[in-house]
Amino acid sequence: MEIKATKVENTTQALEFQNSIEIQVPVSGVFEYVTDMRNLPQWNYDVTRVVQERGTSPAPGACYLQTQNTDDQRYEISHFEPGKSLTIQALPNSKPVFEREMRFEAVVNGTRLTDQWSIHKCPDILDRWAMGTMSAAIAENLGKLKELLETGRTELQNGRISRVASLSGLPPTAG
Repeated sequence: MEIKATKVENTTQALEFQNSIEIQVPVSGVFEYVTDMRNLPQWNYDVTRVVQERGTSPAPGACYLQTQNTDDQRYEISHFEPGKSLTIQALPNSKPVFEREMRFEAVVNGTRLTDQWSIHKCPDILDRWAMGTMSAAIAENLGKLKELLETGRTELQNGRISRVASLSGLPPTAG
């Protein structure tokens, strides 16, 4: 499995990084699964729950409450282009303040998912070490997403087992 960290920058105002991964599943299936933010706990060990607070489907203006092991975050979808891209942004008073853009591109035998982050610096957290740690953790989570969508099952870093049933565009899972 290859996950590419193609961009890592540490500016005075934000930490920016980008990871990309190829998943051997059609774009339609990857896009449908990933853009339903309620699926995030299935492939991110630090996220325990995501509740959609506004809206009924992924669309601009949809808001979510994400519960992590150590805190909660609220964010909204600011851009949604079906089958191509999704951008989410932290809502006011949510820490850290971030913007995340996910782009989906058809490649031979599947999808290239590019996951780009911009995290606004907080003086008490986030330095070059933290940026590298966060980028690596996000890349590891993308690896779990790849395994889950390609095989129907993954074991997260904390030992939690996740399974996915067949969705449109995804291969059926073996019982």
